[in-house]
Amino acid sequence: MRWRGWLRLLALALLAAGLWFGIGVWQRTRAGLEFEAAARAELPLTLAVFVLAAVWVRLSDRVRGRK
Repeated sequence: MRWRGWLRLLALALLAAGLWFGIGVWQRTRAGLEFEAAARAELPLTLAVFVLAAVWVRLSDRVRGRK
């Protein structure tokens, strides 16, 4: 994978994880949880979303022929 491909993969995975984290923390704080507790609760799922998004981008690039 070329340099630009890794940069794209990282950017899209970070975007997906950031959105997941932000929405999750917002929902938990609206439900009455403190910010720190909400952020700690979202971290494991955010990591999973980051990994899944990175795998998804990598596989979709292979299907599209970007390698």
